[in-house]
Amino acid sequence: MGLVAGGFLILAGSSAKPSPAGSTDDLYQKLNALQEIIRLVNDNYVDPVEWDDVFEGAFNGLLERLDPHSTYIPKDQFEAINERFVGRFQGIGIEFDIIGNWITVIAPVVGSPSEHVGLRPGDKIVEIDGQSAYKFSQAQVVQTLRGEKGTSVNIKVRRAGQEKLLPFTIIRDDIPIYSVLAAIMLDERTGYILINRFSSTTANEVELALEELEGQGMTRLLLDLRNNGGGYLEQAVQVLDLFIAQDDTLVFTKGRHPSINQVHRASREGTHPSYPIIMLINRGTASASEIVAGALQDLDRGLIVGETSFGKGLVQRQWRLSDGSALRVTVGRYYTPSGRLIQRPYGEGREQYYHDLMSRSEDPQVQDSIRDTLPRYYTRSGRTVYGGGGIFPDVRITFDLDLTEQSLRLMNNPERLFFQYAEMAALEIKGKYPDLDTFVREYRPGAEERERMAAWLRAKGLELDDAALEEDWDYLANRVASEIAGQNWNRQALYLLRLQVDNQVQQALELFDQAGLLSGLQ
Repeated sequence: MGLVAGGFLILAGSSAKPSPAGSTDDLYQKLNALQEIIRLVNDNYVDPVEWDDVFEGAFNGLLERLDPHSTYIPKDQFEAINERFVGRFQGIGIEFDIIGNWITVIAPVVGSPSEHVGLRPGDKIVEIDGQSAYKFSQAQVVQTLRGEKGTSVNIKVRRAGQEKLLPFTIIRDDIPIYSVLAAIMLDERTGYILINRFSSTTANEVELALEELEGQGMTRLLLDLRNNGGGYLEQAVQVLDLFIAQDDTLVFTKGRHPSINQVHRASREGTHPSYPIIMLINRGTASASEIVAGALQDLDRGLIVGETSFGKGLVQRQWRLSDGSALRVTVGRYYTPSGRLIQRPYGEGREQYYHDLMSRSEDPQVQDSIRDTLPRYYTRSGRTVYGGGGIFPDVRITFDLDLTEQSLRLMNNPERLFFQYAEMAALEIKGKYPDLDTFVREYRPGAEERERMAAWLRAKGLELDDAALEEDWDYLANRVASEIAGQNWNRQALYLLRLQVDNQVQQALELFDQAGLLSGLQ
C-alpha cells in the first residue's frame, strides 16, 4: 500500500489520528445543525426528497471547499475508477467503439483471449450468445463481454472481405490494462516510450520496454508523458529509480499526519542510467507525471520539453466507505528534490482552478511573466527552476495543429471516419507491402486517394469543402496511413506513423545534444 499522486491510497484503517484544526465543540455544533437541516427538510419540503442525490451533492460541496482534488466517489463509479490503476480486469480483452450501431473492434488487447482467437481491428460483433448486438450501448458491451475468468462467450463477427459471419468462442481471462501504450524506435538510436498513467504495473512495463529498445540499439530516450494525469506515487518513484544511479532524493511528502512525511530516495541501482533523456510534457501532465519531470529536471538527468504542466502537488488518500462508495481526501503535499511545491493556487474554487488551466496561454512572454512571479529553486548544476505553477519546460515547444474546422470535425467524428476508411483501404493495400518498414517508406496517398476519400465521405452524407481537404491533406493522409498501419500490423505501427507529424516530437529529436550535455552523457 502507498500514497498516490493524482490517485489514491487504500488503507484498512489507522489508529493514529491528527488533531482537528478547529475545536471539537465547533465540530459538534455544526454536526447538530446539519442533523436539524436534514430533519426539517425531510419533514417539510414540498416534494419527496431524493436523498441519494442530495447527499451526493452535500458530500461534493463539502470537499470542494477543501481543495480541487478531494472528492467523493459514488459506489457505482468506484469500480471503474479503481480499475484504471489496478492493472487488470476479467473479460475478453478488446478496445472497441460503437460505429454504425455495431460493436467495432478497434484493437484486441495484446496477449488477451481476443488476440489469441484472432479478432482483428474493424471486426464488427453482431451477435453475443445468440442475441443481436445491434445498437448496444457502451455499458451493455461491458456487461455482456466482461465476466469471470474461465467462463466463455460465443460471438459472431462480420469481417470486411468475408461473406459469412465468423463464429468465435472466447474464454474470458485476466486482461492487463497497459500503461505503456507505445515503445518503438524512431530511428537507429532513438527509443520512444509513451506512458498514459502510473498504474500498479507501470514500472515493470517501462523496464521491459527499455530492455526491448536497448536490444534494438537505443542510445537515447524520448519519454512521452503528455496528457498523463498521474497515478501511484510509488510507481513514479520506481520509474525514476531506473535512471538514477546515485543516492538522490527523488521526491518527499509532508502532511499533518506523521505517516505522510516520507522521503523517497534512489536505490543507487539505476539499471538504465547511461543515455540522454528528453521528457515531453504539456498541460495534461499532472501529479505523478510531474514528480518524474520535476526529479529529472532538478537532478539534471533529463531535458524537459513541451508546455507547462498541470501543477498538482497534492497527495490523496482514499478510504472505502461502508455503503461501497469512497472518500478521497488530500492528506499531504509532495516536493521535488530541490524543495519545489509545484501546486498551482486554488483559493478561488474548483471551477476557476480548472478554467485557469484551460484558458492558460502558452505564449512565451505570458509564461515567462507568470514564471518570474514564482519562488526560485536550483537544480544540481545550479540552473534556476520555479515552484508553485507546475513544471516549466527547459525548452518550450507548443503543440502545433493548425487545421481547418472541417478537418477537426472529421477527426473528432464519433463514427471514427478515418478508422472506417482505413479499414476499406487496408484490404486493398495488404500484400502490396511486404513489411511495415516498406509501407512507412513508400506509402504516400496523393491526390487520387484524396479524391476517393472525398467521394467516400460524401457517400456517407457529409458536406465537404475540397479546398479545405486539400489544404490539410498532408496531415490527413498521415492519419489514413497510421490507421492502415494499425490495422495491417499493430498499434505500435499506428503510433510510429502518427509521430511523424507531431511537431513536438520532431523538434525534440533535435535537442538530444543539449540533453546529453545537461546530464553529462554525451
